[in-house]
Amino acid sequence: MFLIMFAAVIAGLLMMSVTAPTSLLLALMAGPIAGSATGLCAALFLAWYRGSEWKSDDDLDQQTDAMVSALRSLTEQGRAVDGAPAIRTVEPSQAA
Repeated sequence: MFLIMFAAVIAGLLMMSVTAPTSLLLALMAGPIAGSATGLCAALFLAWYRGSEWKSDDDLDQQTDAMVSALRSLTEQGRAVDGAPAIRTVEPSQAA
């Protein structure tokens, strides 16, 4: 995400600085367009570069199952502690 934002901002500012001597209106219009196009290219590059990681949902499913089983075991431990009898303490006013 930071790569996309960084590329878009740098490209927009660079386009504005290049076109500003010609026309200020052209610089104001071309900067955001160039930034958006560069951001799109950066997003497509990231999707292509990380495509193999995103295709394997089996690893994510296994990680999710492991987390769910860990949470269920913690829940069972919490229920076991809740079922224990509470320790009653005598309040100072009742002790005298």
